[in-house]
Amino acid sequence: MKRIIFSIFNGSIDQNHKSTNDYKLSQFNKYKDQLIECKQDYAKKCNADFVLHEVPITDYNTLQFEKIIQLEKYAYQYDEILYLDFDVIPIPSARSIFDSVDTSKICMHPLKRDLKHGQLRSALNDGWMDNQNVFAKTCAKKSMLLLDGINGNDHLYNTGVTLGNSEIIKKINFTKQLTDLHSLLDEAKEDSLFPEEISNNFYYNNEVYISYLVERYNIPHVDLTMNWNFIIDDVQTYPTSAGELLHYVRKEFDQVFG
Repeated sequence: MKRIIFSIFNGSIDQNHKSTNDYKLSQFNKYKDQLIECKQDYAKKCNADFVLHEVPITDYNTLQFEKIIQLEKYAYQYDEILYLDFDVIPIPSARSIFDSVDTSKICMHPLKRDLKHGQLRSALNDGWMDNQNVFAKTCAKKSMLLLDGINGNDHLYNTGVTLGNSEIIKKINFTKQLTDLHSLLDEAKEDSLFPEEISNNFYYNNEVYISYLVERYNIPHVDLTMNWNFIIDDVQTYPTSAGELLHYVRKEFDQVFG
C-alpha cells in the first residue's frame, strides 16, 4: 500500500483576504520548520511519504483550489492520499488515520450552521455575513444544487483534512469540472432563493465545490469525526484530549510549540 501525506505553503500570500493577515503569515513563517516536522513525523507513523508543496500562488482562493488539484494528481501515483492544511498539527499520540477510517470513501469533516429565521435576520442586520462564513458557503452549495433540482442538505465539508484512496479521489473529477463549477456558481448567485445579503457573498470556493460534487453525484463518503479535524477557532479556543489532528484556524501555534 503506497501512501502519501502532503501539504501546501506560501509564506507571502496576498493578505487581502479574511484568512490571511500580518499575524497569521508571521505565525506560519515563524513556526514553518515545526509545522513541517510534525507532519513528517506523522507520515512516518502512517508509513507514508510526505511532500510539502511550496507554491508561487499568492491568491488565497487559487491556493485552495490547488490542494484539490494536487490531490487528484497524487491519485495516479499513490494508493491512499491524505491532504493536511499547513495549519493542521498531528499530536504525537495521534493514530494512523489511514488505518482508522474507510479510505475507499472520500473522508472529510462536515460543518453545519443552522440558523433560525429570527437569528438569521439579526445576523444579516449586524453585518455578520461574509464570504468566508460557513452559512453563506452552505447556501451557495444549496443554490447550485437547486439549479440541478436537488434540495441539498445543511452540511459543508471542511477540506483542511481530506483523505481517500486513489479510486474514490478520481471520482470527484474536480479539476476537469472547475470551469463549469465557476459558471454554475455564477448562475446560482444570480438565481438564488436566498436574500441578497447572503447571495452577494457567494464566491468561487473549494469547500463549496467539493460539497456540491459529493452530494450531486452521490460520491461515497465518510463524515470524519471532529477528532480528525479538531478545529480551534473563536468558538473552540484550545485543544482537548479528544483531538488527534488539530486545525489551528487562528494560527496560535505557540499553544503547541511554545
